[in-house]
Amino acid sequence: MSETQERPAVSADTMTFTKTITEFDVYSFAGITGDFYPIHIDAVYAATQPVGQRVAHGVLLMGLMSTTGARWMLSQSIDGLSYGYEGVRFIRPVLFGDTITVSYTKEGESEDGHKIFAAVQAHNQNGELVGVAKHIVWKA
Repeated sequence: MSETQERPAVSADTMTFTKTITEFDVYSFAGITGDFYPIHIDAVYAATQPVGQRVAHGVLLMGLMSTTGARWMLSQSIDGLSYGYEGVRFIRPVLFGDTITVSYTKEGESEDGHKIFAAVQAHNQNGELVGVAKHIVWKA
């Protein structure tokens, strides 16, 4: 089973979410999406690559970002939809066994109040930045 832990919101504008990435998570994600690229599922192949071991899918990391944003929206009673992500970057690989903490911080809103802008950062258990993005939420 995967380990997850929701940490309390730091403020009304911030939410964090923590999850340990397991082999089960990566193989399940590969099965759901059909992304069986060998760097994710083949330990022998991955050992010959620059990272030297299997890594989680970048889009799995984005899923954790989405989870954190959804939890923040629920905590603020916001009915909205994801309008998209900008500036998504995978800074470091996420390895099997890494514990990832995603922080989601509201930065502002559009003048008409229909879009919310948030900064998203993901760090591993060593405090290393593994991913970043800007999230846009559309709300009625």
